[in-house]
Amino acid sequence: MTEKTEQQQTRLTFIQRTRRTQLVECAIAVLADDGYAQASLSRIAKRADVTRGAISYHFADRDELLDAVVAEVYRIATEQLQPKIEAQSTTVQAIRTFIVGSTEFYRDFPSQMAALHEIVSHARGDDGSVRHTEQKRANEQELSALGVLLERGKAAGEFRDFSTPIMARTIRSALDGLLVQLRATPKYDAIADAVELADIFEHALVAHKA
Repeated sequence: MTEKTEQQQTRLTFIQRTRRTQLVECAIAVLADDGYAQASLSRIAKRADVTRGAISYHFADRDELLDAVVAEVYRIATEQLQPKIEAQSTTVQAIRTFIVGSTEFYRDFPSQMAALHEIVSHARGDDGSVRHTEQKRANEQELSALGVLLERGKAAGEFRDFSTPIMARTIRSALDGLLVQLRATPKYDAIADAVELADIFEHALVAHKA
């Protein structure tokens, strides 16, 4: 392979990645603005100013594109949260950062969260089959990462003994409640409630010395 050919392939790969990113961003915008039912490949293509065939070149079908949307939202969330969590000196502070930081993400990325909500709300087909497997995988990965934090706190003696899976799901469910309220009331002070939620879970987690 010549140097020129390698450069051409590198450039093509970059162009393909850029186009794929653009299509995902446009899918997010259409889902947030028009809802799941209206987020057809044709409408997404129109938003991206490309042909429907251009989408088919990058994604096998609509479900694959929407799975890419889920992956992108979780990627951004991880990019926003992980450095903040890792910077904490104690597991208690790491959990507090996860709770408050997640809520800040909900507030600061409303289009991404609206798109994710639309996909999650239609995760199963009419026959009950799972339509968007990426959401299930990403959610399980998030719960697993949260579980690792909780186990670390127990091992360090910061946390009392409890069921890690139940606690991880409870934290996740509480955050889902804040997200629902934030979506219903845009002026809702979700951060204040997130701080209080962090206080509640700190009291529930911390090992109290006799």
